[in-house]
Amino acid sequence: MAEQFLLSNKYKTFLKHNTPVEFLEGTTYAGKTTVGIFKFMLKVAESPKKIHILSGLDLGTIEKNIINKDLGIVDIFGPLVEYNASGKGKHSLPHILYHTGRGEKVIYVLGYDNKARWKKALGGQYGCLYIDEINIADMEYVREASMRCDYLLASLNPNDPNLPIYKEYI
Repeated sequence: MAEQFLLSNKYKTFLKHNTPVEFLEGTTYAGKTTVGIFKFMLKVAESPKKIHILSGLDLGTIEKNIINKDLGIVDIFGPLVEYNASGKGKHSLPHILYHTGRGEKVIYVLGYDNKARWKKALGGQYGCLYIDEINIADMEYVREASMRCDYLLASLNPNDPNLPIYKEYI
């Protein structure tokens, strides 16, 4: 890792807190994605379920902002994760294979901009769901995905409080 992974007391408290739904709101570069993804991966590792979902605007944005960035999933978790952008084996959708003490976990990587793709992935029950920038997400996706998971973590940048996401979820 090129940089140290230092967390404030506030973030350490957040990591220890246990609840089924969490929203991280703050300005750009506040660190919410870094600490959110770290907690998401810890929750995936301890989940009894094998299948999980990581979602954002589109695949390129997720790769740039979450998977491949400094202090992103690949940087922090190194050899414990394998990112398969085109799918691999019996998982034809983009996914992260995560080797944990509780066995292999599959994290589907979905853009909420591609309704046809996320409709293919949704249909079962999932352990953990991360929705990046939930306030710009397709509300149909949010409703469908959030009712199928045990744990939901979402990040958002400050936005219009009249958006449906604020009334229905926040």
